[in-house]
Amino acid sequence: MTGSVSRLDKKVLETGVRSNPASALAGTIPGIRVQQTSGRPGAVPSVTLRGGTTYAGGGNPLVIVDGLIRSGFNDINQNDIESIDVLKDASATAIYGARAANGVVLITTKKGKEGVSNVTLQSKVGINTLNSPFKFLNARDYINWSRKGVQLSGQYQPSQLDQLTKVLPFGTGNLYKDANGNILDGNVTSNAVWSTMFLDDTNRELLQQGWQTMIDPVTGKELIFKDFDYADYALRDFSLTQDYNIAVQGGNDKGKYYGSVGKYNEKGMPISSFYDRTTFVLNGDYKIKPWLQSFSGVNFAYTKWRDAINGEGNYMTRALGAPPTMRGVNANGELLVGKDWQDGNPVVNDDKFIRKNINQKLTLSQAFTVNFLENLSLRVSGNWFFNQSTAESFNKDYLASPGNYVRTRNSSASYDKIYNQTYNAVLNYNTNIREDHHIDAMIGWEFFDAYNNGFSASGTGAPTDDFMDLGLTSPEANKRAIDSYHDRQRITSYFGRVNYDYKEKYLMTLTARRDGYSTLLNNRWGTFPGISLGWALHKEDFLKDYLGADHTVNSLKLRASYGANGNVSGIGSYTLQGSYGTSKYDGQVGYTMSTLSIPNLKWESLMTKEVGLETRLFNKLDLTVAYYHRTTKDKIANLTLPASAGFTTITTNNGDMQNQGVEVDLNYQLLRKSNWDVNVSWNTAYNKNKILKLPYNGVENNRQGGLQVYDSKTKELIWVGGFQEGQDPNVAYAYEATGIIRTQQDLDNYALQLKDLIGARTLVHPDVFNALPADQKGLYYPLALGDVMWKDVNGDGIINSYDRVYMGNTVPKWTGGFGLSVRWKDLSLNSRFDYALGYVAYDGPRAWFLGMMQGTFNTTTDVFNTWTPENPNAQYPSYYWADQLFKNNTSRESSMFYNKGNYLAFRELTLGYRLPKTLANKIKMEDLNVSLTGQNLHYWTKNTLFSAESGSVGQGGGGYPLPRTFILGLQLTF
Repeated sequence: MTGSVSRLDKKVLETGVRSNPASALAGTIPGIRVQQTSGRPGAVPSVTLRGGTTYAGGGNPLVIVDGLIRSGFNDINQNDIESIDVLKDASATAIYGARAANGVVLITTKKGKEGVSNVTLQSKVGINTLNSPFKFLNARDYINWSRKGVQLSGQYQPSQLDQLTKVLPFGTGNLYKDANGNILDGNVTSNAVWSTMFLDDTNRELLQQGWQTMIDPVTGKELIFKDFDYADYALRDFSLTQDYNIAVQGGNDKGKYYGSVGKYNEKGMPISSFYDRTTFVLNGDYKIKPWLQSFSGVNFAYTKWRDAINGEGNYMTRALGAPPTMRGVNANGELLVGKDWQDGNPVVNDDKFIRKNINQKLTLSQAFTVNFLENLSLRVSGNWFFNQSTAESFNKDYLASPGNYVRTRNSSASYDKIYNQTYNAVLNYNTNIREDHHIDAMIGWEFFDAYNNGFSASGTGAPTDDFMDLGLTSPEANKRAIDSYHDRQRITSYFGRVNYDYKEKYLMTLTARRDGYSTLLNNRWGTFPGISLGWALHKEDFLKDYLGADHTVNSLKLRASYGANGNVSGIGSYTLQGSYGTSKYDGQVGYTMSTLSIPNLKWESLMTKEVGLETRLFNKLDLTVAYYHRTTKDKIANLTLPASAGFTTITTNNGDMQNQGVEVDLNYQLLRKSNWDVNVSWNTAYNKNKILKLPYNGVENNRQGGLQVYDSKTKELIWVGGFQEGQDPNVAYAYEATGIIRTQQDLDNYALQLKDLIGARTLVHPDVFNALPADQKGLYYPLALGDVMWKDVNGDGIINSYDRVYMGNTVPKWTGGFGLSVRWKDLSLNSRFDYALGYVAYDGPRAWFLGMMQGTFNTTTDVFNTWTPENPNAQYPSYYWADQLFKNNTSRESSMFYNKGNYLAFRELTLGYRLPKTLANKIKMEDLNVSLTGQNLHYWTKNTLFSAESGSVGQGGGGYPLPRTFILGLQLTF
């Protein structure tokens, strides 16, 4: 092998529970980055090879299962997988042509084996627990800090002090009884939703029901309140993941078979959420004639799921961070909805939102191999892939907010079907010339057809909650909507490959593929060649005294490759043709161009050069090192147009980009004896992206977008960020917090000669503020103790947008992983770690909580570390109500909430026991394995987001953290 190809260790697929196999790639193969940013059941991680092919560092690899292209990793049962190979360089991927620019992941499912006949039963049950980085305040602390925050903000805008007495989670305008002494119902009136009130004779009886009291930090009066934890209702204490499989396999010299049925069910942490998958696989081959062999395959997956109603990020943020002073129940013991259906108790309306999501994937494959001669064969095959989805939604009458029922009974349904056909014919020939020269050649043709059609319909006004039938919705005008669509893409391809070796010492592979793609118009055809060379030095006679089994270096192979790939991903089937729409002007209907025609868009061309070595040392250590350099020319991207163009963006060949990096893969067999096996593995990869060329636009570096900042050395303005020639497109700039104003001396030294233009109003020293004319004071705020000091980069005494500084890269430069595998007799212990280094991540959610930017939501325990006169050495500035309306201490994007994104994930630890063969045979079994696995156990990181693997998350954003999972597994083979 002369190309860059890595294979996943099969042991990884035998441990843990996964709704798809993508997460198994994390930290196992050099050069591949797996981002697991969501713990939602069925979520598919983001997978990127070698820094990606987009300016943002993304690009999904081509996933091929048993020769058939799939849309991704979703709904693939890991228990049916025999092997996963990752093709990384162009010489290896060129044979797959137009869609292989981002690399190729080849998944091969299990096949039957000759002379084997067995049945395998497998069961795994996992317990999932929430793994959140945030700790929120209880009601007592929430009231204390919220009211003090309003009091502080009220010093600058006294009108905001009425928040303290309003009907709010921390306000005292809430009521227990009306003027007639009747107990109010929080599902009827918003006055009775929140528990915070001044203690008096009308509500004192609530103390007998578990309510609590505290002293108001603002007025000194006694408050009464109740503690409510949304998580007790919105989230499960724990959830279960269950994975069951039964497989049979067998074969003889005429035919082989493998069949399996799998059931996977994962409950989510949010109530009522789940992912459920049933799979069926049947692979068989049969020798019909000595010269004719048949290969057949069926792969079916049926999945259904339900997600959190208002999105996983919002749900988790709101479920954990909603105000904890909600009363919870009314006088009748009925649950209260809270503020509204989105920010309240989800249990109240959970059964009112009917969601039915179903997906069915069916793959059928049939191939025949005709052996004309011992060294000449023809393989013809057909693959058919059906991907069908249905989604039904119905909202029964539900309580949207106190006293407000929504009775529109919205109903919708959609249907989507994808039907992909792939047909190919491949002629294979191999021969030896004078025993020393070996040639293996292949030439082929392929036709791919993808047809997608579907429809959707919606309506309102159904007469009853009992039926969600669209036919029962109101036929009145504007109460119904319907749509349908059709889409088709086709690719015709011709390809060939020649493998040559001389005495297995000198190796060469030539590949070429020519694709014609229906999506393009005037440039439909592209040709993608590749060549790779290898030199097995350990087979050279003149090195036999230095290399070989009896020497330190047992084997050594050098390799080099060069190849091309094309890419047109992300372009719709008809996007380049342009489109027209209708509009009215002066009562007349006219046609206007909706999207521009782009007939001359060209293939995105990727040229990859690579050199590497593979060696074995001490008969124990296998080492692979590779350097790659990839240039993407005629990069396809959206170009922003000036407003005068009439269009906002256009898809075009927008420049050239470079990726280059180094990959290292090491496996060390530390110990191998009769009762002991100890193996260590480690891999790492470094990647750096740079823009080489952009279309000429008359500005420096042909810059697109970006921002101006002061250069810290020259104090002159420069352009950074955006897209610029010679620069990395993935960089972050923000304001640098140099400290907190802790003393009067700090305030004087920092602010006497300074204006901060980034506050909600201009921020100045109190003396400067007090000296302002009365009619100008409304344009300024005085700085105070507890506010943030910002770096004035050019020293001009003004903080403005030019004072932002470099925070770091937003995409990791280093990725990798390592593992330890130990076996003692029939006991085994396997561990797996992965990491990413060299980037920063912005924690917008934490800034949002610490700035009380929503105005009523809870905050985190970080508030205990905010500046107060009693805590002058705190880490964070003063806690303001709605910081974005005042000083912008936390709401301006700054170094305070940029953290190193570096993480080390303790991904998996498995303890296993295999029953000795002699004992297993006595109970009529071939094998018995028991295992206990911990999954997603811990992150070592300074990244404080919901997922340590996330990039930056903006203010008000959220996330669904990966659950920590403990799994008991049992496998029986008969």
